[in-house]
Amino acid sequence: MRPSQPRQTRSPREVHRSSREAIHIAATALFAERGYAATSIREICHRAGITKPALYYHFGNKEHLYQGLILDAFNEYRKELLLASRQSRTTAVKLVDVLEAMFAFVRKNPELSRLAFRMILAPEKGSPVIEYDELCKFDARFIEGIVAEGIRKGEMRGSPREIADALTGIVTVHIIDFLVAGKPVLRRSLAEGAVDLLLHGCMPASTDR
Repeated sequence: MRPSQPRQTRSPREVHRSSREAIHIAATALFAERGYAATSIREICHRAGITKPALYYHFGNKEHLYQGLILDAFNEYRKELLLASRQSRTTAVKLVDVLEAMFAFVRKNPELSRLAFRMILAPEKGSPVIEYDELCKFDARFIEGIVAEGIRKGEMRGSPREIADALTGIVTVHIIDFLVAGKPVLRRSLAEGAVDLLLHGCMPASTDR
């Protein structure tokens, strides 16, 4: 007989992190599927495989859990975009990097992305107070800053806000299509196409007169 292997036990920190992650995953999926009001603490605990006292220990109540999900995700998203914006020097490539970071976040967090769109497009009465306006405008204003820098460097021309709003609109349509239908695939080539369309338009490089 082979000697039995000693049973590995997880540290309290690992158990703590595992419980929080399980609650995050379960709550995100349920809030995205049913909304805030229709999701109960009991359902979240059942799906996460934890007890109510454990949820209350980590988050206090359903309102704090909901707010924590949104704000933690937004902070992570903002960090990813800031990191992406520092990778390249030219404005065009920097825009592609940022759009690719947006796509990567959505691919990694589809349920969280669905929850965000639900919260922004169809906010529920009685849901916790969150600064929706800041969340809604973040993408466009972030891109606007990159475009404004490109204009100052002589790499672009036009209105930073109009360019940013147009590019954000293209990206938003791609993301919604992906979340609803699973396509187009959110890859770098899609980001490159969106930036190229905006910067160079639809006309061929040369036309017969």
